[in-house]
Amino acid sequence: MSLLRRAAQALPDRRFFAPSGAGDPWSIPSNGTLAAYTPAGVPVTEDTALQLLAVSACVRIISGAIANLPLYSVRQQNDIFVRVGKPPLIVSDPFGGQNDIAGITRRVGIRQMMVSLLLRGNAYALVTGWDSRMRPVRLMPLHPDTVRVSRDGTRRVYEVNRQEVPPGAMLHITGMSLPGMDTGLSVISYARNSIGLGLAAEQFGSRFFGDGAHLSGVIEVPGDLDPERARHLKESFTAKHGGIANSHAIGVLSGGAKWAPISVSPEDAQFLGTRAAQNLDIAMTFGVPPHMLGQVDRTTSWGTGIEQQSLGFVRYTLADWFGLLEDAWSAMLPEPQLAQFDVDSLLRTDTAGRFAVYTQARTAGLMTRNEIRAKENMPPVPGGDDISAPLNSSTTTTKADAEDPGAHTAKADAESGKEP
Repeated sequence: MSLLRRAAQALPDRRFFAPSGAGDPWSIPSNGTLAAYTPAGVPVTEDTALQLLAVSACVRIISGAIANLPLYSVRQQNDIFVRVGKPPLIVSDPFGGQNDIAGITRRVGIRQMMVSLLLRGNAYALVTGWDSRMRPVRLMPLHPDTVRVSRDGTRRVYEVNRQEVPPGAMLHITGMSLPGMDTGLSVISYARNSIGLGLAAEQFGSRFFGDGAHLSGVIEVPGDLDPERARHLKESFTAKHGGIANSHAIGVLSGGAKWAPISVSPEDAQFLGTRAAQNLDIAMTFGVPPHMLGQVDRTTSWGTGIEQQSLGFVRYTLADWFGLLEDAWSAMLPEPQLAQFDVDSLLRTDTAGRFAVYTQARTAGLMTRNEIRAKENMPPVPGGDDISAPLNSSTTTTKADAEDPGAHTAKADAESGKEP
């Protein structure tokens, strides 16, 4: 029996790797069903955390930026990395959805794994296919709630829905963790109080505007009114002065009644500042520049402009995440290949800035015309690979002239009036 067949038989049936579902009393409960109350009085799980706009925006921004980066297989030659002409399937189509509607695309698969990393500190994927040399070629992302990690001596033991799988069949990427830990730290765990405060502020604001507990004003009447007369006075005043059509109308009160407006107390209005502060805390937790969350009314240490802040976001936040993915994918490639994300699209400046850099690189002989055109996704031109050609050089020599230089000289003499 071949090694590939024995490895396939060693794996449990793939139906056991489906997310824990309804009707199974032995399934692992979802994180969203486990209440974890905070001092703010609200439960914080991955489901409730995503209801906080700042958290969902940070997860969406980071996961989308990583998922949209092109992934290549490269090979080091001397001091540079050269792309492999035909990358392995684990790089070009790791989740099998490129040409199969039943699978998921690379972007969707990496986005799902990034969401797991950002919220839970761990991303899991089951290896479902190998090539003839027992290298992984297919992956299937797993929900973190379906995976249990333990240790047997020096070996990690993985269980999916309570069924053990071989360590070589599991791709496990961890985020921030402590030495000796088998799993990464969850943002939901170590930032639970901050997220809970943001959720409590949102709930307070919703009730403040929705429940009507704070009146806009009262009608003061001398003496006592029975409930029926009080209800009639309220309904009559609302019918005449309530709604958009009656806005800014002139009101008349008789019988000694007067209108007393009620203003919002500073304590009640403080939740607006609390929400803004919580947005900044969440942005700091995930490493997202404040301007990406709409906080553009203050100075920041990310940079002097939007472009500098975006470059800082790539260098100080995204680089850490796609570095983890590059290491995980490189371990599944044959030596000496490595996985590498192309981040040039995220580091590109404005058009004027890019062309100024191209001009300097071309003048200094660091880039050819075709290399510059490739950066701008333009096709190569004949003669564009000469790195020593001057910047303002041009040629009018045709292919026929190149084959017969004497014909080109005679043609030039005839045009100038000289005798051959």
